[in-house]
Amino acid sequence: MRPLPSLVKRVPRTCVWEITTACNLRCRHCEVSAGTPRPGELDTQDLLRIADQLAGAGCIDVSLTGGEPLLRTDWDQVAARLARHGMLVKVVTNGLLLDDAAISKMVEVGVGGVAVSIDGTREVHDWVRVSPSAVGSRYDQAMAGLERIVRSPLRSAVITQIHRRNLGELEAIYESLAEMGVEAWQVQLAFPLGRLLQCSSPMLIDPASLGDLHRRLAALARDGRVKLMVADNIGYYAREEPVIRRAVGGMSTFFTGCMAGCLAVCVQSDGSVKGCPTHPDSFVVGDLRNESFADLWADEARFAYNTRWDESKLVGECAACPFRQVCRAGCTSMAYAVTGTIYDNPYCVQRAR
Repeated sequence: MRPLPSLVKRVPRTCVWEITTACNLRCRHCEVSAGTPRPGELDTQDLLRIADQLAGAGCIDVSLTGGEPLLRTDWDQVAARLARHGMLVKVVTNGLLLDDAAISKMVEVGVGGVAVSIDGTREVHDWVRVSPSAVGSRYDQAMAGLERIVRSPLRSAVITQIHRRNLGELEAIYESLAEMGVEAWQVQLAFPLGRLLQCSSPMLIDPASLGDLHRRLAALARDGRVKLMVADNIGYYAREEPVIRRAVGGMSTFFTGCMAGCLAVCVQSDGSVKGCPTHPDSFVVGDLRNESFADLWADEARFAYNTRWDESKLVGECAACPFRQVCRAGCTSMAYAVTGTIYDNPYCVQRAR
């Protein structure tokens, strides 16, 4: 059986675009340890040039992230350029800067949707999302911004990283979003990356809890008041899989493996490119300050971990798994962060049984 990446036409349909690592928070689980701008961040003209190149390459869906993307004074110019190319533009934010003026500007320039990070009920969210200035509850501010989005013409979504502190609060989070009228909720496991590695309190959930997590997420998906979107590092192939994945993209009811470098790409704020935003810098494949996106993408060998995937490299339980040719060891970012290889992944419900 040929792996799925060899069967699909390589087009960077979705792009996660980190436009800055500047941030007004110091979140305990931040993969990029955001706070100050990344050295060598691109200027406005470079960002607009890359926006044009993404459009030319066939990209149709761009998420502007950070850090906190709204801290860049030119975020609206970038969003407007992408929208003029007909791309769906989304902004991923901590919600603290979502005042009426910012939301009006988003509507004006053609932003399609906003995703606000909510990491628990008030106590847990405020513990996770540390503020250098310690002014007020970050939870209250984020929820107020989210409510403004819900009342606006923009599509509304929430992103939650699941960790030990909020694992028992998922139903409570869901209820608060349903009551507010939020349209979609993306859930993903916290990664052992960035600032989380320096956290004195353990945050990663135990892989043994994945079976129960699947059952709970399936119950929320069946409820249906908020569209559940399960990220790639939650899986794989449990009985609940068709239920928890049916809302994702409308394309598949089961996980079909990492698509970084095949259908997805990430651009960092200094112009460096990798397949996924949670891949480490060792996965960087080029620099858009020195070459065009078209030339970079055309060289599929740069993404060989997926474009030339080799089943024989699987190790551990993944090597003997009946789903190995489709799953390909699940989320490459989680696998690499936990084991140091993309060919073995203990964060799998098959192992939790």
